[in-house]
Amino acid sequence: MATMNVRALCLSVAIVFSLLSRQPLAAGEGSKEADKIAALPGQPPDAVVQQYSGYVNIDDKAGKSLFYYFVEASADAAQKPLLLWLNGGPGCSSFGIGAFQEIGPFRVDTDGKTLCKNKYAWNTVSNVLYLESPVGVGFSYAVNTEVYNTMGDNMTAHDSYLFLLKWLDRFPEYKARDLFIVGESYAGHYVPELAVAILLARSMRPKDSPINLKGIAIGNGILELASDQSSMFEYLWQHAFMSDSAHALIAQNCRNADDESPLCQGARNSAYGHLGNIDVYNVYASTCHDKKVRPSGSKCMDLADPCAQYYVEAYLNQPQVQKAIHANAGLKYPWTRCRTYNLNTFGDSPKKTMLPYIKAIAASGVRVWLFSGDLDAMVPVISTRQAVEKLGLGVAADWRPWSADGKEVAGYVIEYKGVVFATVRGSGHMVPIDQPERGLVLVSSFIKGQPLPQATPMLE
Repeated sequence: MATMNVRALCLSVAIVFSLLSRQPLAAGEGSKEADKIAALPGQPPDAVVQQYSGYVNIDDKAGKSLFYYFVEASADAAQKPLLLWLNGGPGCSSFGIGAFQEIGPFRVDTDGKTLCKNKYAWNTVSNVLYLESPVGVGFSYAVNTEVYNTMGDNMTAHDSYLFLLKWLDRFPEYKARDLFIVGESYAGHYVPELAVAILLARSMRPKDSPINLKGIAIGNGILELASDQSSMFEYLWQHAFMSDSAHALIAQNCRNADDESPLCQGARNSAYGHLGNIDVYNVYASTCHDKKVRPSGSKCMDLADPCAQYYVEAYLNQPQVQKAIHANAGLKYPWTRCRTYNLNTFGDSPKKTMLPYIKAIAASGVRVWLFSGDLDAMVPVISTRQAVEKLGLGVAADWRPWSADGKEVAGYVIEYKGVVFATVRGSGHMVPIDQPERGLVLVSSFIKGQPLPQATPMLE
């Protein structure tokens, strides 16, 4: 029944793409040995990390090559699952953001040259694979640059699926390993669409599908774009960032979340323009006022440094770094954090709802967790909460607080039949940056399939 649900979904939303026959990698295309990183420049001398990076060619005709970074688990790597991390955007780097600002083994210090250890790295609980996708993001590229003008969800899912097949040929020891796909923001599209592609392949060619998908998790994910954008203004008003008059003007001029009329857009733009210099991805966070590197000294202790992206950009544009990670020296442009795509015009898909995907994936027996930092206005918790309720799933375990340290409330969680929804208290759009300990506890529980730890009851 679950297989039929997935197949029907694929047909109805035109996600079906031809399943290419899997063939061995062509000679010279790449190898695990060639992709091994001896050490990253600036890496702490006592850091022992098995890490790899390089390219997987997925389309000879267009010359598409996707760049990846892979870090083995810090202990018992052979016994731990594989986790694929995807950042959103659409068009933002899972390598520069995901690995160096969020969940990777290293952070970049203020000098843009020195690395320090991230004690909350997710490779303590899994082997982690970072994919710069879609093609054109970060170090990923296409020889035929016309490809960049046709980007969308369908192509991204197709390319990511092919990447996984070829990557597993390069790292065959992971073919039998449990796979978990985790992402944030616009990965609310990437993750479920890739999962559906994998499930479809499994249902059609079960003996020829090496991808052992066990679960997906999405943080502050864009699931219904119009509702997310509409909820942003409601969230900002509820948290006293927007005036009553601006809120009333939006209510007067916007018929519903999908309203794109000039009057509605004008009311929303006016309200947004009067917010001042705040970060809508974390309404209580500091903003960056000095977009430059500076002498080392912090030793990366401030994990939520609002200027961290500029340290990462400086680091990844060093020639010695690009050589160490086997990045294409022939690229004609510097590495940038995000490639600009308009959310409303990203190819074939941004306005469609992801809820049928989520429901079908859950029905297939694949673990589904959705989590949301509660300080994010861009994809606010109220929008994700409403989206989950639309799924119409029965409640298996009702709303309760959870804890990362056994003391403080880390957030709240409710378990539906097939989907877990958790909030992360004190976090914005990017949980591993704002609340790294809570993010690590959350992903550990997700991988193990265990309930989030109980919070200590309030004393009378």
